[in-house]
Amino acid sequence: MGVQSELERTLGFTEALMIGVGTMIGAGIFVLPGPAAGVAGPAIALSFVIGGLIALLTALSASELATAMPRAGGSYHFINKGLGPLYGSIAGFGNWLGLAFASAFYVIGFGSYLGLLVAFFFTPPTLTVGPLALSEAQLGGLLGGAIFIGVNYLSTEETGRIQNVIVFGLLGILAVFTVLGAFSADLSTLTPFTPEGTGAILPGTALVFVSYLGFVKITTVAGEIKEPSRNLPRALVGSVLLVTVLYAIVMIIVLGVVDRGDIAESETAVADVAGILFGEFFGSALVGIGLLTFAGLLATASSANASILAASRINYAMGRDRIVSPKLNAIHDKHKTPYRAILLTGGFILLFVLIGDVAVLAKAASVLHLVVYGLLNVTLIVFRETEGLGYNPPYRIPLYPWVPIAGALSSFGLIAFMDTIEILLGFAFVAVSVVWFVVYARSRTVDRSALAVHRGLHESEDIEVEVEPEADT
Repeated sequence: MGVQSELERTLGFTEALMIGVGTMIGAGIFVLPGPAAGVAGPAIALSFVIGGLIALLTALSASELATAMPRAGGSYHFINKGLGPLYGSIAGFGNWLGLAFASAFYVIGFGSYLGLLVAFFFTPPTLTVGPLALSEAQLGGLLGGAIFIGVNYLSTEETGRIQNVIVFGLLGILAVFTVLGAFSADLSTLTPFTPEGTGAILPGTALVFVSYLGFVKITTVAGEIKEPSRNLPRALVGSVLLVTVLYAIVMIIVLGVVDRGDIAESETAVADVAGILFGEFFGSALVGIGLLTFAGLLATASSANASILAASRINYAMGRDRIVSPKLNAIHDKHKTPYRAILLTGGFILLFVLIGDVAVLAKAASVLHLVVYGLLNVTLIVFRETEGLGYNPPYRIPLYPWVPIAGALSSFGLIAFMDTIEILLGFAFVAVSVVWFVVYARSRTVDRSALAVHRGLHESEDIEVEVEPEADT
């Protein structure tokens, strides 16, 4: 098993798009509609749109950086190259830990939906491991997590194919839900549009922004995407636009079918509404609930699968740059996957599943991602203004510098609307990242970033651009 082998480019546009869509679509559709409606009422649809616009700004900046530096690691790699290893450590650990927490949250969600399906046939047992009594959600999560980790270990290409199947199936079920809802929804119930006042819209955006953490994951596998100069921007921007429209439509349908007071405390609001719709059109609420429960299973599986894929690539890239042990920068001779990074990340995810209560950590992941998104936009400005490291991307964003400025300000600004505990946890992880850099990484890394070169702290060194030639048509 070699240490310096390169990852293979096996993912096309569809696979890249499905990584973003598949990760984002889980919590936004199957967990948040009820609680979100309780915060802002029908205006929560606008909160989703605002969240999508904030994500779109960062997606545009990430598109340019990714075509210039299509290597594994995504936003971590861009920030490390642009701002240096201190900020690279913050971005790397922020992204990696955020994705690991989110992955544990997703696989526990997978276990919950799996438990609902299994309950049709028998009552799942409760297993005790030492002092821990594992619930059926944890048991299902451990099973699902082990499967997804194994798939990622064996093949990136198979991971992409499985992601396609899951997400296309999920979109098909949601299409049926949307069509039925369009015939049944009463739009008059959407008034007043802002029952909690316009001041609830941005807190609503802060609540639902966890739904948009998936799009930058596409850049973490940039080193494995075919024709990155064309496929990366299309996948990044396309995934954000697709899910934003889907979120807004689903929220309008949900609140057009039921009163928000009936679902404000429900984490299965979409399944509840599906039961009403299928009962009205087909005389069987159970079929609708079962179908959307299956869709929830697909959504959590999709989110977990894509998050494990992305998290392990960040860990791999940090090993490549010696911010963590370079032993993680190892590619399996047969499977061509970063197997050590996958196993380490997978081990932490399974540990978090055993602990069980990862909901607050998953929300703190939103704060970490917003910090990273803000730094990513700043990084683009640094590269453009310094023209550092031979920066010459084949794709350049429109409306520079307004897009990255707006992306940075909106990302950092949205943090203020998060809950205090989530902000404190997020910045505690940032502090730990800084301590890690000072104690471990500073003596093992050299700051060759564009910012360091511009300040005269290091001689210029060209960026490692790995853009493939465009395919013949």
